[in-house]
Amino acid sequence: MRRVLQIWLLVFGVVCVGIAVAHLFFGTASIIGGGPVNATIDSDMRFYAVLFGAYGLAVMWCARDVERKATAINLLGVIFFVGGLARLLAWAATGQPNWFYVLMTPVELVIPIVNYLLVRAVCRDDAAELGRAESRGVPHPSVG
Repeated sequence: MRRVLQIWLLVFGVVCVGIAVAHLFFGTASIIGGGPVNATIDSDMRFYAVLFGAYGLAVMWCARDVERKATAINLLGVIFFVGGLARLLAWAATGQPNWFYVLMTPVELVIPIVNYLLVRAVCRDDAAELGRAESRGVPHPSVG
């Protein structure tokens, strides 16, 4: 389970960075269903693309040591979930977005929950292994 989570976090982080790079360098041309915007909106979009890239890098950074970075992974999940809620707010405020973003909204709300459950399972497995090792008098590799 740990390896699955690590691979998933790496893939997810790479996808986030890839999306960020596309938005940074191609601007609104990289937005499915987007159209022309003024310089202020373009500037904001590219600025936030850098932050989304940093988000992806943070996810990848967590992949190496999921047990010790469980809190960070869960915090990143909360941030992503709130981003999904922001899409719903935008939908309510300005109308339905392109079909792609309609499909992405539930994905953005589900991914953090799945991540949380995976992290919880991995940490539970690690705690069980630590308990078994201690009962045999064997030091666990994550201790120390």
